[in-house]
Amino acid sequence: MKIDLEAVRRKRTNLNPQEIGEASQRWRRINPNPVFDPAEVTRLVKAGVKALTEMQLADGGWGWFHARGGHSYAHTTAVVVHGLQLALQNDVAIVPGVLEKGVQWLKRYQDQQVTRISNWAKKKKPAKRHAGNLDAFVFMVLCDADKVDGKMRDFLYRDRNQLAVYSKAMLGLSMHK
Repeated sequence: MKIDLEAVRRKRTNLNPQEIGEASQRWRRINPNPVFDPAEVTRLVKAGVKALTEMQLADGGWGWFHARGGHSYAHTTAVVVHGLQLALQNDVAIVPGVLEKGVQWLKRYQDQQVTRISNWAKKKKPAKRHAGNLDAFVFMVLCDADKVDGKMRDFLYRDRNQLAVYSKAMLGLSMHK
């Protein structure tokens, strides 16, 4: 975001009453806030991206556990893919293929959800009645990857009154894009 972290650090106000007063009487912070140190932020970002890369499961998604036999979850995968998209937009290096595999996992998941919603009217299983909050989140992440599914868009718009406010906001951002 091109924010001068040092300028923010200088202007911040400490509202902790235990740390107000003479320096000799203040509590000393053992760990200063790393957000004001650009080198530390860069180190933390690189470590985080490396850890997420190592946690990707063989199917391309992410789950609660990254051990062999782990199970990918749509919400976890959408959170990670969204974070990696933001990292890439901010010139953070990503191992080639990691983001693409995550997007493909989400695309397969969304295709399954479109089939389930379509099956509801046919009384065919597996089925679900409405597009939901998770569908809006996955749709937004996939829109950010330029993977727009017209059927899911139409279901989400049709079912927008069933969505939470936050999900409506994600749908609105997706529609705007």
